[in-house]
Amino acid sequence: MNIIEGLNIEYIHVDADRLEAKMNLTPFHSQRFGFLHGGAVIAFGETAAGYASNQIVDKGQAAMGQTIVANHMKSKKIEGYILAKGKLMHQGKTSHVWGIEMLDEKDVLISYITVTNAIVKLSKN
Repeated sequence: MNIIEGLNIEYIHVDADRLEAKMNLTPFHSQRFGFLHGGAVIAFGETAAGYASNQIVDKGQAAMGQTIVANHMKSKKIEGYILAKGKLMHQGKTSHVWGIEMLDEKDVLISYITVTNAIVKLSKN
């Protein structure tokens, strides 16, 4: 099992400088009071941004999560899903910065996450 399967991410779609992904919520995503765990939201954001960056880097390069800043705006019961809608804010040779809104099924902003990915050259070992 990989992180996408573990988080229950249904899809990730990348369009040049935008991303959209959906995470269906299960008890796995819960903190002890039955609300969405902030760490699950952060892992979802990093996963989606990493996937998106890896779709647009040159062959022989990979995106690695470097910095994440998360602002949680509203709690969310464990039901329904979270939709990540992201925009590529910066596309440099050595880094990408994604701004991602995390919205619930009613289009309510749950969290805002900024992910910086380091763009590294893969070794041939």
